[in-house]
Amino acid sequence: MPGHIGRQTVVLLDAPLVTGSYNKQVRDWGSAVETEVRRVTVDYTGSSETKSASDQTVTTARLFMPPRAPQVTEWMRVRWQDRTWEVDGVPAVPEQAGPLSGQVVDLKEVAG
Repeated sequence: MPGHIGRQTVVLLDAPLVTGSYNKQVRDWGSAVETEVRRVTVDYTGSSETKSASDQTVTTARLFMPPRAPQVTEWMRVRWQDRTWEVDGVPAVPEQAGPLSGQVVDLKEVAG
């Protein structure tokens, strides 16, 4: 059960595309546009840890957006609890579930 339902705040990070090495298009995260979204619910969904040549921890969470919030794409990042999360996969389109539904976004953080 998620805690603090609808009482959390996240910041959406949307980076512009720029030309990188070899004319390849890359995201410029240093120039990302920040959009604060209130009344969201975020809940941890799992974590895993590997101990091999390099230790790595992968933490997952699920973000429940309110209706009429900005739409999140797979190219964005989310800042929550002073941590930056990557969008994991392609978020569903909220209108498919009805006009009062918000978008549900899977998040992933890889540390190490």
